[in-house]
Amino acid sequence: MKYIICTIFMVCLLTITIFSQEYWWVRNQSGSSLGGPIDYMTNNTDIVYYGSDNKIYKSVDRGETFSQTGINVPGSSEIKNIILDDFNPGTFLVAIESSPNDKIYKTTDDGQSWVLTLNEGQMSFFGIPMTPDPSNPNSIYTMVNTNFKHSTDFGDTWTTIASNFGPQGPPCDIEVFPNSDVILIGDNFTGIYKSTDKGLTWAAKYNTSGEIPTISVSITNPGVAWATKWSGGGGLLKSTDYGETWALQPGFTGINMWGVHIQPTDGNIIIVNSYSTAPGSWRSIDAGLTWTAINIPSQGYQVVSVDSMTQFAAQGNGFYKLYSDLFIPVELTSFSAEASENEIVLNWTTATELNNQGFEIERRSAESQYITIGYIDGYGTTTEPREYTFIDNLSLTGTFFYRLKQIDFGGMYEYSDEIEVDVIGPISFILEQNYPNPFNPSTSIKFSIPVDSNVKLKLFNILGQEVAELLNSEIAAGIHHVDFNASSLSSGTYFYVLEAIGNNGSTFTDTRKMILLR
Repeated sequence: MKYIICTIFMVCLLTITIFSQEYWWVRNQSGSSLGGPIDYMTNNTDIVYYGSDNKIYKSVDRGETFSQTGINVPGSSEIKNIILDDFNPGTFLVAIESSPNDKIYKTTDDGQSWVLTLNEGQMSFFGIPMTPDPSNPNSIYTMVNTNFKHSTDFGDTWTTIASNFGPQGPPCDIEVFPNSDVILIGDNFTGIYKSTDKGLTWAAKYNTSGEIPTISVSITNPGVAWATKWSGGGGLLKSTDYGETWALQPGFTGINMWGVHIQPTDGNIIIVNSYSTAPGSWRSIDAGLTWTAINIPSQGYQVVSVDSMTQFAAQGNGFYKLYSDLFIPVELTSFSAEASENEIVLNWTTATELNNQGFEIERRSAESQYITIGYIDGYGTTTEPREYTFIDNLSLTGTFFYRLKQIDFGGMYEYSDEIEVDVIGPISFILEQNYPNPFNPSTSIKFSIPVDSNVKLKLFNILGQEVAELLNSEIAAGIHHVDFNASSLSSGTYFYVLEAIGNNGSTFTDTRKMILLR
């Protein structure tokens, strides 16, 4: 792919904006966006919701395609934002623009029915009326007119906890820092307010004659927050002290910014957009030191970064998803299994990897479900071929199936195709010589049984006296090891005896000598 990269140093040498055709936005659902009408399930990021007008659209393929879920939201002219209940699929809240009052509705059946839970006044102008506490998902905050409200039951009931503390009306955005009592409000024509007691009292921290459309707080970098400015000189703000102080970031002065989102799983990835200034959106993967400018149609509202390969935007004309030639998935080029004595050797190779945390190795038999039997770290992001090996020390016989669960640093995962291997067991009973021999103080005894058997393994001294019973249980057909520690025995010659009674009536007895040398 041919492209042109132009680098511009703006105001400060530390801030670089790169214009590139390596990224492009595609509108995957038409609509009319306002506020923050996008949300996704954090425990299954394939599921994405988008609200437009009076409809809720749902995607089950990570924003590639959508269909309406449920019935229209009653009385809605715009869906201002959606909050999903990650622990109860199909349960979510919507804040809507309506007349004479804005409203909050709740559904527990994916929009098939709606329950009105708040209907008191205006909740925002163009912004995002509700926000959850990331440390307590049932705790939701909103603001009606100049009354700051809190719900502790995921929107069923609401309580006013503060009033008339500075904002002239409902704010543009509310954000809660995780694992803290700090809440921030981005207001219309006043600035940014901060509470350190979960919304009971407030203080102004940043003043502007314009608007603070969106604030985003970092989940992974404590105390870090970003905010956008519309009008009042425009720009992009950053705080590193829980919103106590704010600094304008070079490169965005004079641009009426709107949406900002810090990726929850990686605080270095930030995406922002402007309301109407080209190119319309910017993406950083180094915590804001450099930015890549990406063209998108005007009227930008919400931006969402799910993981390193999944970003969304709510523009005035619908739902957009970001694509890139640089979004290289983990490309598995081979996966094989080979059975050898008492073990299965798994080998696989990758051609490329992006954001690859590692692989879980899973196994099942013909009669059982998959279980996780191991884990191997990945190589993160690489375009070089990589080779992996995992050894499954399996003493069972039969047909077994293996698959890989590739996991990225954002928590997303994908399964490989399964492979099959036949483990052929021994055809006769065998008791082998212990190893090492002589030994001090530990040794291993290996034996093979062709059928499931009741097995006893005992140790005798040279007088024929039993000194230890090493095994007495039902054992599956296969090759087995028994590790023996003789720390409590004195030096000398000992004999170990294996007795086996197969489930087919076969019997076996054998004796071997071992020497313990102190």
